[in-house]
Amino acid sequence: MTEQKTCNCGEKHQGHLCVLKSKGMMKEVRHLTANPTVVCFICGSEANSADNVCEPMALDGK
Repeated sequence: MTEQKTCNCGEKHQGHLCVLKSKGMMKEVRHLTANPTVVCFICGSEANSADNVCEPMALDGK
């Protein structure tokens, strides 16, 4: 059985890319992903800041 990855970030979750995408807030998503430095380990979204994803990991080469 594979382990399910889940977010444990509490109230900070409301500003994360996965929430913004689910609400259709694509203008905000574009702004937060223009110069990505991290990737979310859970959903794979790339973001400018670790503050905008649930489980940030540095992008390779950056």
